[in-house]
Amino acid sequence: MSENRISLTDFVDFVTRAGMPKLTKVRQLKHRGEYHMYSDFYRGAREAIIAAHAEGRGRASIGPAALASVEHDRRRPHYHQVIDGYVGWWGRKALEWSPPPHALRRFDGFDLNINPELGLRIAGVPHVVKLYFKEPPLSKRYAEVVACVMHESLPASPPGAELAILDVRRRRLHCLRPRPELSALVAGELAALETMWSRI
Repeated sequence: MSENRISLTDFVDFVTRAGMPKLTKVRQLKHRGEYHMYSDFYRGAREAIIAAHAEGRGRASIGPAALASVEHDRRRPHYHQVIDGYVGWWGRKALEWSPPPHALRRFDGFDLNINPELGLRIAGVPHVVKLYFKEPPLSKRYAEVVACVMHESLPASPPGAELAILDVRRRRLHCLRPRPELSALVAGELAALETMWSRI
């Protein structure tokens, strides 16, 4: 990821802050430098989950693949929780893979990367799934902002797909419904981020 590209997670972290912490978040994003694999805390777990579906490796492959990337590492306890959560959510479900849609929105100074990790057919219904790995439970506000940005940004592919976010540790899949009134909030937050970015 280039140094002026931010993720959907970065943007939602900005939106869910208030006051000076918003400016602190923008400063962190703007000055964090080039992407480095080690700084992406959940990269190994994310890649193991994607490969389990995209390459047909199955759920038993997730643990060994993810943990191999964090041997003797402070991330290891978190990875165990994430692996247990995802494998437990998968359970006996017959999940069919399809590549998820992606989008890049350009702003003055930065690009917003909307990059859901999974395209899965669940019980015959196509889903586009964003993974949520963090320790705190997924908040309603966080999910609503993700829903709004994904609905506004992603191409309608595949047709009829449900947009969803999976709270991995708690094994809960939240299907996201757009709330039109949130569009104004998201537009305002993007404008605020753009302004702060240009001034720090």
